[in-house]
Amino acid sequence: MEASAECKSYLHEICLNMIKELQEKQVQVMETYKTNPTFPFDFYNLSLREIDTRIQAIRELYKNNTNEDL
Repeated sequence: MEASAECKSYLHEICLNMIKELQEKQVQVMETYKTNPTFPFDFYNLSLREIDTRIQAIRELYKNNTNEDL
């Protein structure tokens, strides 16, 4: 039981760190678009969508392995 709780804690920490890094990247992309008018809008949209998809995948991975929401 302790190993399971330890693994769950480790997975929780890793997933939260990955989501935090992706959210920071998301803010970076938004700032780049805001400050650079030549930044292609399609690339901006695709970048944000890709980040959102990755965040959702991490949340689903955590839920599938722990039966809890992140």
